[in-house]
This record gives sequence, structure tokens and C-alpha cells, in this order.
Amino acid sequence: MFIESFVVGPWQTNTYVIASDEKVSGTSRAGVVIDPGVGSREQTEVLLARHGLWLAAVVCTHGHLDHVADAADLADAHAVPLFCHPADRVMLTDPVAGLGADSLPLIRYVLQGRSTLPEPHDLREISDGQVLELAGLRLRAIHAPGHTPGSVVFLADDAGAPVVFGGDVLFAGTIGRVDLPGGSMPTMMASLGRLVREIPAVARILPGHGPATTMARELASNPYLVQVAPSAGTATAEMPKEATD
Repeated sequence: MFIESFVVGPWQTNTYVIASDEKVSGTSRAGVVIDPGVGSREQTEVLLARHGLWLAAVVCTHGHLDHVADAADLADAHAVPLFCHPADRVMLTDPVAGLGADSLPLIRYVLQGRSTLPEPHDLREISDGQVLELAGLRLRAIHAPGHTPGSVVFLADDAGAPVVFGGDVLFAGTIGRVDLPGGSMPTMMASLGRLVREIPAVARILPGHGPATTMARELASNPYLVQVAPSAGTATAEMPKEATD
């Protein structure tokens, strides 16, 4: 699998462009963009052109502004679908719904005076367990609420090795924050427990912020995963102290 990422916007969001190793249409390959954040469209277009990729879809792990700011513009410019879980649907056009009323001045600053985002022409819902077959790729959706009600992680295969696009659910050493609208620590811990059960320890984790990690590393050292792993004790979960949005 082709995977290239770059960091965008004031929240330092990881935007990913992925593609199958196989040609999908004639002599060219199709690509998929995951989490096109603030100011990502231009870099995405450059990356697609550099690697001779045409865009097949835009996929969002959740609806927060830092992950969807350029999603509709990018999808509509290429006349391709935008995939998002329905529980985060409202955030695609109303960033305040995901960040809270106090965030309005910041949203207007980031969006250069605007407080809303455009409605995508071709919006498609993601459901738990659904396999998105896009551009020769297979992305299995695992609904993992807690950071937002519609947070999803995607499990894919990279030359026989599992890779996870984790959004803001799981980071290197920590987890996503749970204090924004729709966030919930108990729900997050339940989601983490499911991920521990369903994601192989050998999987590579590509998060929405910060460096890549592995499931094995997080199982051994991430204090939140340690609590939900089968060998964990009965420690009580607390609010993430340094979690990234």
C-alpha cells in the first residue's frame, strides 16, 4: 500500500493519502484521502499529481474541524464521495457542534471569518463493521466513540501487515480528549477495550496527531490501554491529562 502523510493546520493534524499498489484504471492508480484538515487541499492536490494518482474518495475518521475542514471542498472538486459516520454528520457543516460554543471565535479565525463549512454533494454514511472498498483498498470500519459519538478507526492491510488509521481515538502514549461535546470517558474506555480485542498487536497505528506507533507498544506502555487489556488490574480511568484533540 502507498501511504504518505503530511501535517496541516493549527492543530497539527495528520492528513493521509493512501493507494493500492495495483493499478485500478488503465495505467493509473486511484487514491483515498483520510482526514483532510485545515489547509490540506493544496498539499493533497500536489501529492496526488506528484504520484500520478486520481482521487477516488475522501474519508473522515470523525467530524472535528481539524479533520474535515477541507473535506467537502476536496471531494466536490473531484466529484467523489465523502464518507463519515452519521453520528458526526452535523459537525461536517457546523464546527461549533463538535467544539462547543466557546470555540466560535477560534473557528471564525481559522476559517477566515466563516463559522460553517459547505455541504458535500455526495455524502455517504459509514456503519460499524462496514468494509469500504475504494481504489483497490479495503478499509474495515470499527466504530469507536468516546472522543466524538461518530469516531471510527479503519483497519487495512499493507502487504500482509495490518495498519490502523486511528483518528483521535488512540495516540502514541495517550488517547483523544473526551471533554468536548459528545465526548465520554466511559464510552472511550469501552471503545479502547474493543480495539484491544480486535486489532492485532503487530498492527501499525497511524493516528490523527503525532507520531506513528504500534499496538504492541501501546499495550505495553499506554496507561489507558493497560487498563482495558486482558491482563489489566482494576484501576479507575481518569481524564486524559495531555490528550490531543
